[in-house]
Amino acid sequence: MKTLQLLPFILLFLFVVVFSCHKNDIINQNNSAAQLNKSLMLQLVNEQRTKGCNCDSVYYPPTTTVMWNDQLEAAAATHATDMDQNNYFSHTGLDGSSAGDRIRRTGYNWTAYGENIAKGYTTEQEVMAAWVASEEHCVNIMNPAFREFGGAKSKLYWVQEFGSR
Repeated sequence: MKTLQLLPFILLFLFVVVFSCHKNDIINQNNSAAQLNKSLMLQLVNEQRTKGCNCDSVYYPPTTTVMWNDQLEAAAATHATDMDQNNYFSHTGLDGSSAGDRIRRTGYNWTAYGENIAKGYTTEQEVMAAWVASEEHCVNIMNPAFREFGGAKSKLYWVQEFGSR
């Protein structure tokens, strides 16, 4: 008899436990989907820069490596998140901002900058291969004027910011 009286409480407890676990799994999946492997992305960019490559029909010889910059990462994250949340894909922000505007807003006083964007890729290797296969994106990756780099992703939106001060 007591077991029957406790049954609603036991069911409620199990429901709360199951719902809580599921909710946390969803949160963790969303967070992991939004994370860029910074060290891998930096490694891939620098490997490409140090071996040189053809960007369409123009050969770019090996060049210096770039260093990770948190301000460029912040500009990339702002743009990736904005595109993801507002479902658009453009180098121009919904507020009319350019990559240079977004980078400067972080306090990074650039003398040169470049931006790569992509959508739909699931790994750093996939998106880098796509950027290297695209002439304009490849030129940004290989540009010897760039000394620093930051990147971010929001779900399937990817942004790379390159700069020099």
